[in-house]
Amino acid sequence: MRPAGPGQFPSWVKMAEAKGARDEPEKESPEQMMSRAEKDFPAADEDFGISAAEYKEILHHIYALSRDSSFPEKTPDALERSQEAMEIQRILFDVRNGLLRASRGDFSYAVSVKGFIGGALKSLQAHLNHMAWLTRCVAEGDLDQRMDFMGEFADSFNSMAEQLATTLGELKKRQESLERLTEKLRHEIGIRREAERRLGSEEERWHLAVQCSRDGIWDVNLETGEPAYYSPRLEELTGLRAEDAPSIADWEHLCHPEDADARALFHNLLSGEGTPLSFSIDHRLRGGDGVYRWFMTRGMMVVNAATHRPSRLIGVTADIQERKEREEFYSYRATHDVLTELPNRSFFGAHLKNAIECVKHEGANLAVIMADIDNFKQVNDTMGHHAGDLLLIEIASRLQKSMRESDLVARFGGDEFAMLLFFPLIEGQGIQGVIDRMMNSLHKPIWLGYRQFAITMSMGISICPKNGEDPEELLKRADDALYCSKAKGRDACAYWSSDGDHRVEKFKHRYAGDGADRRRRPGSSME
Repeated sequence: MRPAGPGQFPSWVKMAEAKGARDEPEKESPEQMMSRAEKDFPAADEDFGISAAEYKEILHHIYALSRDSSFPEKTPDALERSQEAMEIQRILFDVRNGLLRASRGDFSYAVSVKGFIGGALKSLQAHLNHMAWLTRCVAEGDLDQRMDFMGEFADSFNSMAEQLATTLGELKKRQESLERLTEKLRHEIGIRREAERRLGSEEERWHLAVQCSRDGIWDVNLETGEPAYYSPRLEELTGLRAEDAPSIADWEHLCHPEDADARALFHNLLSGEGTPLSFSIDHRLRGGDGVYRWFMTRGMMVVNAATHRPSRLIGVTADIQERKEREEFYSYRATHDVLTELPNRSFFGAHLKNAIECVKHEGANLAVIMADIDNFKQVNDTMGHHAGDLLLIEIASRLQKSMRESDLVARFGGDEFAMLLFFPLIEGQGIQGVIDRMMNSLHKPIWLGYRQFAITMSMGISICPKNGEDPEELLKRADDALYCSKAKGRDACAYWSSDGDHRVEKFKHRYAGDGADRRRRPGSSME
């Protein structure tokens, strides 16, 4: 519940304010008051019947109550003999407690002192409490509150509330304006998107029309055997002039030897064997410069209604070399790591499935290897990611050069690599020979700028079919073995075992370099 609002002060508050408005005598400093009180002691002695020392002790006690932050440890005995002095002490105690609580933001202290001092303190509490109430109202958004007391402070507070109310009003107007603008923009965006959609459709139709207009046109009369018609655009595309160009019948021999489907199609079209009424095929055709380029040929067969035999072939041929190159590029990027150009996880997974099938049919064995570069993070942390990338590129090159033609090395991401090795024996010399060759290549120092690094790797190996024939299971078991080799000190390979006792073999560093001990872990440097 909020305290009383403005103008709702109790009568005793108004009485205290009225008393506070009386003329006050000229103020003395505490030191002046103490000095005057000690000089007036003879008169005090007649009134209270106490000695000069006791009088002085009482004065210092009262002075300490009014000035010191801590309460005196003991009340003077002489003060306890004076009812008036004890009343003064009680008043000071009450005032101190009220002021102390108020300084901490608590205005609820019940002042028991009567008269001017108690009334003034209660008035101060009421004013402060009311100020707190007004502040909460303003903080909660009620900017209509005003303060009608406290003089200049009230003027400043009211001015602040008015400015806040004005600012809030302006902000609300701006918010409404922005909301209207936002709605308008949404409408315009919707219109623009619809226009873009229509433009896209028109552009697609236009693009197809342009493609058709840029296609080469050909026409073959199968009944008369007259020379085929080549449009100028077809001559431009193929580099073959009409006067010396081979007939459509020779296109079978101009197709790339690997495009067996295209060769068979052109043969059937001209011989009438299983000829489709319409067709579309991508193929490579040897042009006038002797270079094969990709083309898309679309056409249709016209059948003689009387003889029911093919009488005419007509179609278009478009140059799709750039499209095929883009497809090849994107296909390559989809299956290869951008940084190292090694096959990626997707390519590796597909190759692993095929390799397992080969192992089943040929009775060979397959080693699935997961490998991490030891302490690679130190390179990125000390020399930056660019240096780490250069290091990965060099490591990928060395791994690839160490592989046999039948093997595969891929990068899964970060410093994680995977390998597939074919062997006639499960754990013969073949697998260890390739691994040793890889590690000897990696142990040779690598220079990055002015720093030299010696690389080590940890590997985990699972064998197919000994450790399973499921691709995911083989990868997981190789990964488990990898973590085992890391746990055993890194720079080692671990062979997965079903009993959990994976065999770990530490790699031997055979690279001698210049005779000095220059091996360093990634992240260290030598100048």
